[in-house]
Amino acid sequence: MAPRARITGAGAAATVVVLALALLTGCGKATGSHSDATGGESGSPTAAPPSPSVNPSYGALYLDDNECAAPEKGKKDVYREVPCKSPEAVAQVTLRLESGNATPFSATVCAENTDFVIDVPVSLALLENTQPHGEGYACMRNLKPPHPGDPGGGGGPRIQVGDCVHSDSKENGAAVGEVACRTKGQKGGATHRIFLILKDQRIGGFDDPCDYKADAVFTERSMFDTNISKADRLLCGKKL
Repeated sequence: MAPRARITGAGAAATVVVLALALLTGCGKATGSHSDATGGESGSPTAAPPSPSVNPSYGALYLDDNECAAPEKGKKDVYREVPCKSPEAVAQVTLRLESGNATPFSATVCAENTDFVIDVPVSLALLENTQPHGEGYACMRNLKPPHPGDPGGGGGPRIQVGDCVHSDSKENGAAVGEVACRTKGQKGGATHRIFLILKDQRIGGFDDPCDYKADAVFTERSMFDTNISKADRLLCGKKL
């Protein structure tokens, strides 16, 4: 009886091997085709996945609030979205607007300490070699110094208290632009520091809007108001 038992065991093992081979063969076919709804096999190839964007997003929106950006090499004013922990990251979004324009910078709603602004449609279009469309911009703050948006830094959306300006004019009401305070003594460098900003004031008459404490009174360069005798903001400056 022992030899018969051994023969029976060998036959069972052979059966297992045959079944295993059949299963492997069936799996092999599955990888090359797929079954249709009726149970038959279709030889149509599986559709290829779409090509990844050249600017993979780490969020639902390109340069969303608190996301970070890195400049695209060889392209001016073009930024890629990258993780904030990436060594490439240079600035973080402090405010993202889906409408409005990035220029003029002073017309944006960016915070005073914003270092620069990204024109979202333009940046994304140049990044992906398409045509820009729509509106929107991102207010950016550098992850590391320097911070042009800080008082005296020479940048930011608007002149604020502590900023410096350059003026060759000795007349009150001269229009000035912001420059970095560190440029004092250089050609076109800082000549005055702003210590007080007044809103909705007029220049002229017998009253001094800066209460006789300023060495000069300035207005800001504006694309909208060419009358320097009346400006939205008057800048009271001390000579450096």
